Amino acid sequence: MSSFFRSRRAAVPVIAAFAATALLLTACADTGEETSSSSSAILPAALTDAALAKATEIAGDADLGGTVTMIGTLGGGERERYLATLAPFEEATGVTIEYTGTEDYEALIQSGIESGNPIDIAQAGNTGIVSKYAGSGDIFDLNELVGADELAANFAPSFLESTTTDGANYGLWTMADNYEIWYNAADYDGPSGTETTWSELTDWTTAQSEAGIAPWCMGLSAGPSTGWPGAYFVLNILLKQAGPDFVTALGKGEASWDSPEVRAAFDTFGEVVASDATVFGGPDGVITTDPGAAGTGMYTDPQQCSLMHWGTFTASIILASDPGIEPITDLDFMPMPSIDPAYANVQGYGGTVVSAFSDRPEVVALVKYLASVESSNLIASTGNWTGTNSNIDSSAYPNEILAKVSTELLNGSDLVPFPIAVTPSTVTSAVYKSVAEFVQDPSSLDKNLAAADAAQTAAN
Repeated sequence: MSSFFRSRRAAVPVIAAFAATALLLTACADTGEETSSSSSAILPAALTDAALAKATEIAGDADLGGTVTMIGTLGGGERERYLATLAPFEEATGVTIEYTGTEDYEALIQSGIESGNPIDIAQAGNTGIVSKYAGSGDIFDLNELVGADELAANFAPSFLESTTTDGANYGLWTMADNYEIWYNAADYDGPSGTETTWSELTDWTTAQSEAGIAPWCMGLSAGPSTGWPGAYFVLNILLKQAGPDFVTALGKGEASWDSPEVRAAFDTFGEVVASDATVFGGPDGVITTDPGAAGTGMYTDPQQCSLMHWGTFTASIILASDPGIEPITDLDFMPMPSIDPAYANVQGYGGTVVSAFSDRPEVVALVKYLASVESSNLIASTGNWTGTNSNIDSSAYPNEILAKVSTELLNGSDLVPFPIAVTPSTVTSAVYKSVAEFVQDPSSLDKNLAAADAAQTAAN
């Protein structure tokens, strides 16, 4: 561990380092800038060579040429790293990939369809695109483009089932985010490991609070998406309390957001964010803290907080903030603890879904490439995401902690997409708002859960 963190200097410069790194690594969309996939990011040569060979095989050693338009939400450093994973495909096939990163991707997809000039490939943060266009004739069945057997050989059933409608698969999960409890392993002395229960963790956090130390770190400030990290916390609690069948029904609009199960999850979450005795900064601090800066409290002197519920990408943010932080030794995680033992092995996920709005040869070739383990290995090597291919090589990850996340996610768990990973954006926004307002005013939950139900009904 570096002297910067070992000495634990004042919190302010540490916060600045974390926040700057978070802006770099978690920046999503920009203003709609279009770029080719040429990237300065350098990925491992062996993996790049393997991806190049796979793309050559897919193309039949032919120069396909042409341009594939792709729209998603990635910006900044994330986009650079992702585009680097596409570079071998371009080199092998002669295809140019034009990537546009914007939060307005849904509107641009629709306008392209209406104008008769659709985007070739959409890269979305949930399956809302799949739900909207399935069976419309505008979106193509990946069972036909890639092959159902090929998909089944490379992806867990949950990834395929969540994007399948009436036997046709309209989306490919290429990157996954699941959500864990992170901690500074050099200082944390509470329960950890795969067998930890929520009750055991709560006993420890209660003792911390009573000793005058806020156990939880949290940041929910994210502009129009304020509340989103807390939304995943609530839904992780819901999954562990109510189980996968209810969570799946909620995502499909077959269960109500204004239900006893959802309210119970908010109640449990409410115990975490109740006051500055339970979460650093209290409700007011949580709602104004950037998520990328929240984890700094684990590395201050005195330590401001000990635990942080956040996504797989937490590792890349914290590790990049100081190269002296050692995976496992200084930063580690535990899966979301069991609440109902029946659901101990269930994990929820979100991530990135790719859909095809064209079946031109160069588009089909790119989709096949994205479905390959060679592409997934490159995605893993960026250190930003968990690849979704079941055959991924865990050694492709740049550090031990990300390999551990991948192994536990893909090989050791029953996987269920979080509801906001499969709902339309209007529902997702309503859930974010519910969480943000609940933190400051729990009585707001009535109106906001009703609004989430109304958004779901309108979408259906």
